[in-house]
Amino acid sequence: MPVTTGKDKRILGWLGWAGADAIGRLALLTGGTALFSRLLSPRDFGVTALALTFVAVGAVFVGMPFEEALAQRKRLRRVHLQAALGVSCLVGVAVMVVSAALGWLLARLYGEPEIAWMIPAAMISVFFTGHTAILIALARRLRRFNEVAIASLIGHLVGVALSLALGFAGAGPWALIANRVLISIGVDVALQWRLGFLVLPRWAPRHVDGFGRFAGISFLDRLADNLTYLLFNNVVEALYGVTTLGYVNMAMRVVEPIRGAVAATGHNLAFAFFAPLSRDPRRLAGMADEVVSQSSLIVAPMFCGLAAVTPVLLPLLAGPGWDEAISVAVCLSVGCALAAPPRLIFTALSAAAKPEYALAATGASLAATLAALLALAPLGPLSVGLARIVGDAARLAVALSLQSPALAWPRRARMRTLAPSFALSLAMALVVAWLGATNPLGRPLPWLILMVLAGVATYALLLAVFAKPFFARIIALARPAWATP
Repeated sequence: MPVTTGKDKRILGWLGWAGADAIGRLALLTGGTALFSRLLSPRDFGVTALALTFVAVGAVFVGMPFEEALAQRKRLRRVHLQAALGVSCLVGVAVMVVSAALGWLLARLYGEPEIAWMIPAAMISVFFTGHTAILIALARRLRRFNEVAIASLIGHLVGVALSLALGFAGAGPWALIANRVLISIGVDVALQWRLGFLVLPRWAPRHVDGFGRFAGISFLDRLADNLTYLLFNNVVEALYGVTTLGYVNMAMRVVEPIRGAVAATGHNLAFAFFAPLSRDPRRLAGMADEVVSQSSLIVAPMFCGLAAVTPVLLPLLAGPGWDEAISVAVCLSVGCALAAPPRLIFTALSAAAKPEYALAATGASLAATLAALLALAPLGPLSVGLARIVGDAARLAVALSLQSPALAWPRRARMRTLAPSFALSLAMALVVAWLGATNPLGRPLPWLILMVLAGVATYALLLAVFAKPFFARIIALARPAWATP
């Protein structure tokens, strides 16, 4: 019987709250999407998607460039947090001014007058997301990951509830804009309350000079990642129109809550274990191998399973009239299964002060996604999903092919680490997809539940046969304290 250590139990506690946040966030966002899809049209989703992707890019300029730099700084004082927030607020004001002009320009370009007001209104959220990014950096330094998860859950609960109230009151697509702003406010206020450490802006530029290279590269990485969504949405609108973009936005609302929760939680938790080993490439590689191996065996089946159940899940979630979103959602899930597990390789390199590798992967993904979207355009809306698979495969290729003195982890070893999760997840997904195609019950909800249970059982059996050490460890961690001899 495997013995659980204090570190294992601490990780389990963090993962417990992180899991609660991920599940709660998923339930709230998907439940909200289910209701919004019955209140709004695909065109409404498309118009707000255009506005919100510009807001996502604007948010990168406020706070986010400093999160990684603050988290990895050797010595962190209150003035560093205040100075970072001071610069972020100044940049936020500039972003708001630009967004007002941009909204007017894009409203004329797209022929959608509402965008002129939607972009600057939604851009208000960047001040709160910027402040949250700096608080998250502090929480990571203090290893108070539970507070981040709890705040996220509270913020999403408040934001979704209030925006749905606006939707039922007749706010139309503005309810989706409010959803973004209210969640940002809720998460920020809740995290400030949970940490009990007030961070106010201060103009002290000399205290941010030391962030230099790390903050700059982290900023470019986040910017390139969000530019992928921005350019992707605008090319889709140009090729197929705003209604098709609405279908794409619906597909993303099924997949993105899980992808976002997995990416943020995995990065924050893994960084805490990688950072102390950052000066020892071999020990860092050993820890990265362990963390990536175990996380991939959890993350890959989540997205493969989502791809398998999407043809049943999405019509049940969104209601009639959203069938064109199904193939896109399946492709997005497959892409996440390829790209999410190796992201922690870039986290290890970021802990070793090498964020440029993540930037290279994001750039490769952006280029591959746009190239595939244009090349596959004759296939129609299906090209949208396939382009995302190509982009995520490019990110995986960079993760497997890169080599750095900061991480003594050979390429073949990385492939051997990731291969089992991909193989077992694919086998499980094929079983679940086959069940989905049969559906003798003729009722979607009971059959969806059976598909999920069959997927869990199938994957557990595969782990017990082909990944016995990991399966035994999961059983040991899940065993109640009173049952442990």
